[in-house]
Amino acid sequence: MKTLSILLSTAVAGILLSGCGSSSTTDTTALVTSGQLVDSYVANADYTCADGSTGVTDTNGSFTCKTLPVSFRLGGLKLGEIAQVPDDRQVFPQDLAGVNRADVNNSTVLAMARFLQSCDDDNDTKNGIKIREQVRAAFEDANVTFNADDLDAYAENANITLKDANDSLEHLSQTTAFVESVDSVERLPENVREALLTPASTLTQEVKNTLAYMGNEERLAYDVYNYLYDFHAQKGEDIKQLTNIATKAEYTHIQTVQLLVQKYITSPDEFTNVDREELGYKDTNISNMQAGTYDIQAIQNLYDALTAKGEESKQAALEVGCMVEVTDINDLLADIQSAKDSNATDVTTAFEFLRDGSYSHYWAFDKGLKNMGVSDGCCVLGSEYCHPEYPQNENAGGNGKGKKDGHGQQRGKK
Repeated sequence: MKTLSILLSTAVAGILLSGCGSSSTTDTTALVTSGQLVDSYVANADYTCADGSTGVTDTNGSFTCKTLPVSFRLGGLKLGEIAQVPDDRQVFPQDLAGVNRADVNNSTVLAMARFLQSCDDDNDTKNGIKIREQVRAAFEDANVTFNADDLDAYAENANITLKDANDSLEHLSQTTAFVESVDSVERLPENVREALLTPASTLTQEVKNTLAYMGNEERLAYDVYNYLYDFHAQKGEDIKQLTNIATKAEYTHIQTVQLLVQKYITSPDEFTNVDREELGYKDTNISNMQAGTYDIQAIQNLYDALTAKGEESKQAALEVGCMVEVTDINDLLADIQSAKDSNATDVTTAFEFLRDGSYSHYWAFDKGLKNMGVSDGCCVLGSEYCHPEYPQNENAGGNGKGKKDGHGQQRGKK
């Protein structure tokens, strides 16, 4: 799947209307509704709310109205109007055309997507669509509603070259699919969702390599914890930290990394030091992944070593948790700095979510050890795994993904 770079982020205050297309008797005068105009984020588009207030969409395609419906225009060329903001707060060409999101082949939808993409000021829709000022100026005195049959005339009037129809269709399909993927993830914090639904950043090679490696690596903690929980459960030991962290947090962590990969990875050729020919894992449902089997040998070796140690006893299983989370935190601290150096705020936000989860998981394993009489908790493993300075926040979002090679070795970054 091609990289997705578009998407949206939005803030909502007050009450959102129900899904697009359904009738409602809600008193719209009581609403303050925000959303985003999308096929990539469409910036510099005009909009008018029902109360007559107007605005221009920002870099993320964001708009805000106190009353609905809201109409969208490029100068005097009306793209369409919506009476209700969709549940995901994204307004696609499909929504403006009044058709199902899946109907990307609709003639009006495809023509509008093609036109919007062709109006981008830098011809790079990966970083969003910013409508050229010349386009708005060309339609300043117009008073027409977008019609697919007039697409060529619009392009001529605005002095733009239309993008290939197939490329435009692929772009719109990918954007639509990505938004659906983000919204399908349960327990995803709103700030992470909003960060993911923004124009793509320009990543350094180091950050790209990190994302490529994480696809396998993020499964490590999930697989190790599930395996050790089942192993000890057969002996009558119920190590709740293992199953709770795996099912309530690590699963979401894997999905978060998959979303980053889906957003940024175009092909394996973009990455170095990645020991696999394909990156097809990004499209694989977690439940269909073969637990304990990895494409990167270093991760495979680590899984084997951690599960072998964790089988020894309940204490050993909890110690494995301490080891995984500390290693994870060490790597994530470096990953976060790399993302910041790349000015990739979306990646930074996602990595911080993972790191904060690992902090919480560390303390969960530390508490588990102390509850069974190991007074030093995780510190029983020595100074490398003794971190009283870690923040303690039980509501940190349940993250943490055990990755790495067990010694803080940075993955895929040599």
